[in-house]
Amino acid sequence: MRRGAHCGLLLTSPGMHVAAQRRAFSPCPQPPRGAALARDCRSRPDISALHTYQLPVPAPMNPFPRPPPSSPVPLTMAALSLQGVRIVQVLVASTVVLILFLTVSHYGADSLKNSGIADHVPNVVPDKLSKPSLPFTSEAPPEPQPANETLNFQEIIYVSMPYRTDRQDALSLIAAVTGLKLTMIPGVRADEIHPKAMPPHVGNNNMTGTPPLGIWRAHANVWRYIIDNNVQSALVIEDDVDWDVNIKHIMGMLSWQMRYNNTIRWGKDNVQKGWDEDCPYGCDWDELFVGHCGGKPNQNRLDLHQVYAEPHSPKLDVLQNWAKKEITQIWNLTESEGHRVLAPTYEPICLMGYGISRMGAMRMLYQIGGWRPFGYPVDNELAWRTSEGVISGYTMMPPAFTSWRVGGSQDSDNDVGMNSQEVQSQGNMGGHSENLKNSVRKHLAEYFKKNYWEDMANEIR
Repeated sequence: MRRGAHCGLLLTSPGMHVAAQRRAFSPCPQPPRGAALARDCRSRPDISALHTYQLPVPAPMNPFPRPPPSSPVPLTMAALSLQGVRIVQVLVASTVVLILFLTVSHYGADSLKNSGIADHVPNVVPDKLSKPSLPFTSEAPPEPQPANETLNFQEIIYVSMPYRTDRQDALSLIAAVTGLKLTMIPGVRADEIHPKAMPPHVGNNNMTGTPPLGIWRAHANVWRYIIDNNVQSALVIEDDVDWDVNIKHIMGMLSWQMRYNNTIRWGKDNVQKGWDEDCPYGCDWDELFVGHCGGKPNQNRLDLHQVYAEPHSPKLDVLQNWAKKEITQIWNLTESEGHRVLAPTYEPICLMGYGISRMGAMRMLYQIGGWRPFGYPVDNELAWRTSEGVISGYTMMPPAFTSWRVGGSQDSDNDVGMNSQEVQSQGNMGGHSENLKNSVRKHLAEYFKKNYWEDMANEIR
């Protein structure tokens, strides 16, 4: 090497490795040999302050040696390599932490359930559509929500004689106002039933040709429709019913209670057992009476009931006498406003509105005329089969569906005495209902209130 030239370069013999890099802490090497070159480097402060030299290090023997790189690896590339290693380390550590978190979360949730922490839900919910205050759990039910257009059943079916277009018109209006979707199944006259299709009767109770036979056939047709069309649940109503303007909220809260807080079925400490069921009202009932005109609960099992908060329940003074009696004398409540009672169905009267599961439809058709004989009106037969225990379900009190009465023969298609009367009522305009806080039929006048010319009185074009 020429002295004073490029002191930072060191020529080596073949097979030797040269490493040159900048190091602030060691300006010149301390070679065991080549002392003259080292002294020369140290004698040049302008160079020794900038460069560091390492003596050749013997490279491993390689029968096919690669030629040395044309230039040393830049510092930036080394820094990037180090940064890549650190990124990989961070990713590996993050993956391990995530796996540990998921494992603890999964097994921790099961341990909380098994420990009993999540085994209690209060029986009474707040006044608004919200879930009750729950103890700390790893899982909690969702907030109560208003029901959908079929009130969380698969369908809403109403039975109506084909000629009662007046009732069908009214149902279309109130369903539209409250956002419901209805399906009609025609009613049946008793004389439409062929003698060969008559169900066997009980004893001397032959109902051939009587109005109750037609009513039974109409409901039996509904049950068969549910079975044949694989309808998992349906709400069956009569064509003269009335309901509250907040019916979606009312049924949404009932749905929440029966699915997430059914203390009748599970007890107060085990309601979470039903949380995983995929039925909007739970999966344990054949019938769900939400519209009736009386009946009574099982006096021997009055412990099987629950009172829950529901802000749209009517005041006691707007209830019919039979409803007041049940609320005050059986359930020992001083007021019905703001809460409802849910109890196992025992002997319901009237079929103004009842939910029915597909299995319930099968049981009803089997027990009442479709297979076995019967001899009484269909609501009586259903009450007796329920009190026997071969059909089961729940009853809401006060009911959410009630009859709308206009007076005279228009109030019935099956009562012989009423049918003989002349039509003298004012129709729906003069009608009324009971047992509701905010009747949707009474609300129609306000809903459709409009006067275009009054609205345009101050508009000048």
